[in-house]
Amino acid sequence: MALLMRESNQAPLHQLTKIGGKPLAPANTQWVSCRVCGAWMQFLGQIGLEETAIKEVCDRQQLLLIFMCSNNPGLCDEWDANSGGNVAILVSKTNLANLEAPCDQEEFLLEETLLTLDECNDLADTYCDILNQSQNQICGKIGGEPLWIQADETPICSCGARMTFVFQLEYSAEVQFGDSGSGYGFVCSVCQQGAKFLWQCC
Repeated sequence: MALLMRESNQAPLHQLTKIGGKPLAPANTQWVSCRVCGAWMQFLGQIGLEETAIKEVCDRQQLLLIFMCSNNPGLCDEWDANSGGNVAILVSKTNLANLEAPCDQEEFLLEETLLTLDECNDLADTYCDILNQSQNQICGKIGGEPLWIQADETPICSCGARMTFVFQLEYSAEVQFGDSGSGYGFVCSVCQQGAKFLWQCC
């Protein structure tokens, strides 16, 4: 497991893991819309799979991009990985460019927060203690086991495989997304195409 830490200094040029800013994706990537309300979605952040050190995914030249509907908070089933109120997509790391928001950038983009990974043991108590002591610095974690607020909701890929946990994001007044609770991101290590995201409230 590794903690997702806010980077206070200039991040390395190769770093791709971040919250907010403009998503990096191949030029032909389309901005996503909510399947529940039909409106454009807010970009939350991206994870470079190579940076995760998760053995099932770290050899993949991909970025995991996360979007969530912010148009009708709580009404587009953001807690459900399959409803369409959240979208996670995998894109190739080749020919990356800044993906432009569909209209008002302030509405669909958060302030960019670069992240670094700090190795830590995966004990739930350790993670909770560190999070409580350093809320302004820690945004979540990579790898290990998800720390569910409610029941285990590990999604199943469309190929039928149980998905691999990649990251957990924590609610933060500074980061300004979601509601009090945690977000969970998954990819499929079998078909290598599926990705899902969901949010659990406290």
